[in-house]
Amino acid sequence: MNTPMKSFVLIVSSVALLLVALATPNAASAQPTTEVGKVTTVTLYRGQALVTREIPLKAGQGAIEIVVGDLPERVVSDSLFAEGSPGIDVRAVRFRSQAVGEEPREEVRKLDEAIKEANEKAELLRKTQELLGKQTTYLDQLEGFVAPTAKTELSKGVLDAEALEKITTFSFQKREEILTKQVENEKETKALEEQLSLLQRKRAELTDGSSHNAREAVVFVEKEADAPESISLSYLVESCGWSPSYTFRAGADRAEVAVECNALIHQMTGEDWGGVELTLSTASPAISAAAPGLAPFPVSLKSTGEQQGEQQAQQAKQADLAVQAKSIRTRQQSAIMGFQNTLDLTSNIGANWDVNAAANDFQSLELVNPRAALQALKLDSEGPDDGPSLSYRLAAPVSLASRSDQQMVRILQTNLASTFHHIATPVLTSYVYREAKLTNTSEEDMLGGPITVYLNGSFVGRGEIPTVARGQTFVVGFGADPQLRARRELADRTDSVQGGNRELSFQYRLVVENYKDQPVNVSVFDRLPHTERAADVRINLDELEDALSDDKLYLRRERPKGIVRWDIEVAANAMGENARLIEYGYTVEFDRSFQLTAAASDSPEQRQEFEQLQRARLTQ
Repeated sequence: MNTPMKSFVLIVSSVALLLVALATPNAASAQPTTEVGKVTTVTLYRGQALVTREIPLKAGQGAIEIVVGDLPERVVSDSLFAEGSPGIDVRAVRFRSQAVGEEPREEVRKLDEAIKEANEKAELLRKTQELLGKQTTYLDQLEGFVAPTAKTELSKGVLDAEALEKITTFSFQKREEILTKQVENEKETKALEEQLSLLQRKRAELTDGSSHNAREAVVFVEKEADAPESISLSYLVESCGWSPSYTFRAGADRAEVAVECNALIHQMTGEDWGGVELTLSTASPAISAAAPGLAPFPVSLKSTGEQQGEQQAQQAKQADLAVQAKSIRTRQQSAIMGFQNTLDLTSNIGANWDVNAAANDFQSLELVNPRAALQALKLDSEGPDDGPSLSYRLAAPVSLASRSDQQMVRILQTNLASTFHHIATPVLTSYVYREAKLTNTSEEDMLGGPITVYLNGSFVGRGEIPTVARGQTFVVGFGADPQLRARRELADRTDSVQGGNRELSFQYRLVVENYKDQPVNVSVFDRLPHTERAADVRINLDELEDALSDDKLYLRRERPKGIVRWDIEVAANAMGENARLIEYGYTVEFDRSFQLTAAASDSPEQRQEFEQLQRARLTQ
């Protein structure tokens, strides 16, 4: 075979092979497949959500490139990952954003069209106003010509009165028409401006200022089986979150309290979630798999003069110690969030150092502050995000549109057995309050959040509950009971000196009145003076006719702080002379060369201690 013939055969063979390759659907050089997929599951966190789409794969084997379009505006580009079933190997996933001529979302496109139409109408009105202005100018010029001409003709006796009348009538009619049209245009322009402002606000709410970009994920997979399959594409989105809201309802018998927990959801991600499996979580989504490393905590010595100067400055700041600690904890939590969302080593180390820097600042407070001041930091040692991570998987599919207003879904509904009692604190108020002690017997932990309380179908008030684990007991307030009253009376006070000591003696009477026709149980609280210097100030409670409460939590938490409590029963219709009385007394003894004074009420340490006691009262 001659050389030209060989070349011809080679060319024909190459073309044939190329045609076969192009005709084979499983070839690696096949065109990318474009899919949108369907959002199937969403895990909603406090500020982000993990969204999973199911992407169908057509029949065929080999390497496949899938372009997943219509990703939302608030997608976190570094968070994309894909998973395949057995027989599908996901080789790579990458994110890309491309400029487009129009907004990819239908609802935004409609707003863009409405904005464009409003702008066109506004421009037409502006041009019309300009034309009316030119017409007015022409009429002014016409009057400027007619008046001198008429005057001249009148002086010569040749004035055409009929023509002058027609011109004058024409001028006034036109001016009236122009004025009417200008007023109408101004009204229409104002209405268009309001409409345009509303449309632009709606668009801004939907897009959050995003540009006209199409966001896509490009997924490369190797498919072994020939049958149709699917892969899952997951990514994080921002501009979303949730918070719990509770409703507590107690009936007339008060044997049970109906509890309803709802999630208030804001969803502004840029994509709608239709019929998805929704999980609500309090955890923080983490992209980084690395654990934070602990840096050394170096210290050094300074001269006495420098140290005294710093101590004086530090003492001046001790009143704000709790504020400093809270600020440091907030910075540390923010740094941890940043650390969990780093990918490359350099960013990871930088965020890790930010976490260590915040921890260094907190430890510095421990080094330079006295023990008494550090007691105020106990409550801050556990931040709001340091508790257990809770998650609620909703049983039924949920649809949540991307929009600016809040949406509500129910998390749980249950009835909890309740024990009602009353709380009287006559040193603070004459009102007696209702409380219910509940045990969380539901199948879910209850995340702390705001509550709305109803009693016998009537609104009582609002409050907040802490996070309550399954099986844990907690307390919910049900407002003041108008049929109970309490007061505190100073029955006697004596002041005496015994040797080198001064002794103050106090006698008090606590009165509880019950206007109900049935007896009620009331816990009555009062307080003695309290000091951490028991050797210098001796405070002794007199013998009591009514024994103090034997509640173990009270005895452990509050009694050592000088809080006294009686758990009593108040008979029906106990009022006036028949009111329930509690009488008690105590003595305070101290060196007579000193004066007994109350501590400053604005002490941050006292405030922190009180806050700790109040939070402890809510759960048991």
